[in-house]
Amino acid sequence: MPCFRRRPLAVLAAACLAAVPLVSAAAAEDTQDAAERRIAGVVFTAYNKMLESKFAVDIASKDDQGNQAKALAEYESLSRFHVKTDRLEIVTMPEGTWVKAEEGGWTRSPAEMAAMVKQFVPKSAAELQMSSSNLKDEGPTTWQGKPAHAYSYDTRLQVMGADVKAHNKVVIDASGRIVRSESEGESLGHTSHSTQDIRYDDAIRIAPPKG
Repeated sequence: MPCFRRRPLAVLAAACLAAVPLVSAAAAEDTQDAAERRIAGVVFTAYNKMLESKFAVDIASKDDQGNQAKALAEYESLSRFHVKTDRLEIVTMPEGTWVKAEEGGWTRSPAEMAAMVKQFVPKSAAELQMSSSNLKDEGPTTWQGKPAHAYSYDTRLQVMGADVKAHNKVVIDASGRIVRSESEGESLGHTSHSTQDIRYDDAIRIAPPKG
């Protein structure tokens, strides 16, 4: 801890004493950093566990204009998934991507739709963690009547070329799996609220669409 080099001894002593609270602040920051690292370990381990599983996500969102949307996304893996919204249905596999718009039939996705499809691929845990800050332990809670724990964090990501900021809250069950996510987002001057309810199902299989 440096004490500013001023000649009068009294001034030097006063400067050193004045610096004492800075040590406490630094220690508090170290404690906070350690807490955030611990929370990050819990949250992103749970996130990785989700990405390594077969899972489905029920998504509901509402923006500041009152527009509402719902979607169901099922993931056999990150390269094999099926997304269905009110207006669009997408099946993606290593063999290709198929899209069905409203009342139309299935068509093989052209290359220019790759960016749209990519938005449904979850970020890697490492990428999400690098974009996260302000991790907090929100304490015990319950999920479907069973004990769980809540955590929150902020993110700043690029989604389809747009800067998206969000405050997120996740619920992790007793087995260390994320079962719910809630976020307040802001992008391009607009805000939105979304929820994601996550269930795990080893029976999920993604196949090319018929028809």
